Amino acid sequence: MPLSVPTISVLIPVYNAERFLAQCLDSVLAQTFTDFELICADDASSDNSLAVLQQYARKDKRVKILSSTRNDGTAATRNRLLAQAAGQYIAFVDADDFILPTYLEHLYNTAQETKADVVRGLYTLLDVNTQAQSPCEKKYKEFLRPAPGPSPEQRLQAALDDSQVWLKLIKTSLVREHNLSFLPHQSAEDISFEILLYQYASKIVFTDQHLYVYRAGNIHSSSSDKKALAVGILKNMIFLCQDLPQRHMTQPQLYERIIRLTFHAIRRMRKFPSANEGKNLCRQAFQTIQKHLQYCHFWNRLKYGCTCRLAQHLPDKTLPYLAYWLR
Repeated sequence: MPLSVPTISVLIPVYNAERFLAQCLDSVLAQTFTDFELICADDASSDNSLAVLQQYARKDKRVKILSSTRNDGTAATRNRLLAQAAGQYIAFVDADDFILPTYLEHLYNTAQETKADVVRGLYTLLDVNTQAQSPCEKKYKEFLRPAPGPSPEQRLQAALDDSQVWLKLIKTSLVREHNLSFLPHQSAEDISFEILLYQYASKIVFTDQHLYVYRAGNIHSSSSDKKALAVGILKNMIFLCQDLPQRHMTQPQLYERIIRLTFHAIRRMRKFPSANEGKNLCRQAFQTIQKHLQYCHFWNRLKYGCTCRLAQHLPDKTLPYLAYWLR
């Protein structure tokens, strides 16, 4: 008999997460909703993370392990997990976080009741040093906003406010149909994935349940390197400037907002003058914007075009200041 398809694929990228990994895995395996597979991908950890995973796989047949002999980063690891997911829905969980027992049940029931492609809940911040807990909306006011409206611009803003891929249940067919993936070899890998996900989803539902616990202050977290984060954001924006036209997402309001976000990402590189990769990316960003100005309104086409032509004659280190001047 063929094996049944699980309803949910829980996907966990793992890198040097030994300290918190057991609690994360225990929280998934203790879910009240039991029709899931748990796929964990170890990204060449140098600690005992892989041994912990193997121990759990021996105890529970729902646990599957992918392993790599080289460290490829969170984005590539998440892409490997996506490729292996067999469930009707996917739910990412980070290896240093954990979920409350009704997390999957609540998200799945909400998806069924509302016919949503994407369901997002809320989370509790757990300070890794003090163990203090607080609801996410206390620190991040964007979580007080309702679900996004129907326009591309409203969905873009919602995606920017809500760039946590680990906080939601996503219909797998949506990811497969539109070939959604994470931009590899960088930080901030969620951004372009989330923006495209929110553009394609026919219905997105937000719930007010705090059933995910996020550890803040973990120095081993991939989001802790601010320079890498700034470079990653800029890479994402360059990618979107190139990718959206191929997906026929060229409404002027949407595309001009992406360009403004790209300029903002260029400006951020002023804080990291020693980032050689960032300098090269700044020039690439100006060149990419110039190639796609036809999707802008006339006056913005003129303004951005003049700025991009000026950038051609300036040294790399001055380009973030040019983007700053454009404000």
